[in-house]
Order: sequence, then C-alpha cells, then structure tokens
Amino acid sequence: MKPQQPDQELPPFVKTWKQFYLLLAGWLIFLILAFYLFTLYFQ
Repeated sequence: MKPQQPDQELPPFVKTWKQFYLLLAGWLIFLILAFYLFTLYFQ
C-alpha cells in the first residue's frame, strides 16, 4: 500500500484541507456579496 501525502496537493498558503475549504467558502461568500452590492449600486 502506497503511503498518502495529501499535503503535496495543497496550495502553499494552507496547511490542511479544512483550512483550504474554509478559505474557499469565505472567498465565495465575498464574491457573492461584492456582486450583490455591485448590482444594487447600478440598479
């Protein structure tokens, strides 16, 4: 059985998969909010 090395697949600015997914969810929430405010401003 080959030993797993999951850290090699992660970007260099995160240490765990949980941290990566939290960062991704935060980025998506930020984008949704930014586009919502953009839409309100130009409506």
